[in-house]
Amino acid sequence: MLPTPANNMERIKQQEYYKFYIRKLFEYVGQESKSPKDTVKKEEISYIMRFLNQFPSEAQVIDYIIPKLEDDEPSDFIKLSKFEPFMLEVLAKNEFEPSPAEHLLAAFRVLDTEGNGKIPFDLLKNLLCTEGIPFREQEILGFESYALDKSQKLVFYEDYVAKLMEENDQHIC
Repeated sequence: MLPTPANNMERIKQQEYYKFYIRKLFEYVGQESKSPKDTVKKEEISYIMRFLNQFPSEAQVIDYIIPKLEDDEPSDFIKLSKFEPFMLEVLAKNEFEPSPAEHLLAAFRVLDTEGNGKIPFDLLKNLLCTEGIPFREQEILGFESYALDKSQKLVFYEDYVAKLMEENDQHIC
């Protein structure tokens, strides 16, 4: 959960920091995807939100977020002028904060048919790239370097979830 500002001055500073950070991230993602100035492709919205430590479901992105961010005339792009105020509100409310550790562990246990606390990386990579909102290559590489036991090509998911929860507590946003 994001820290709540103690006073109005802190709230203003936090808002300005978030605005700066959102703009820089939006600019970077837009350049990477070769989008027109101050826009990103629709499919990049979930990536940006995950980077900002907000994790909407696929249904929320498709049914709620994208329609809210689209102009009157839909296109393949989302404008910064629409995204920034939306994202500032989301961050202030922690609307799509990460799932608790128990939920993540339960999801991993569904995939762990042997009940031994480990899942083959290739299985997870396939699911992350083909189910729901697909991870970008950079996200897969990040996941691999963060979660994979390279010698065994396995993810020990209890260790991964503990590490993830610790990082979420210290996330920059």
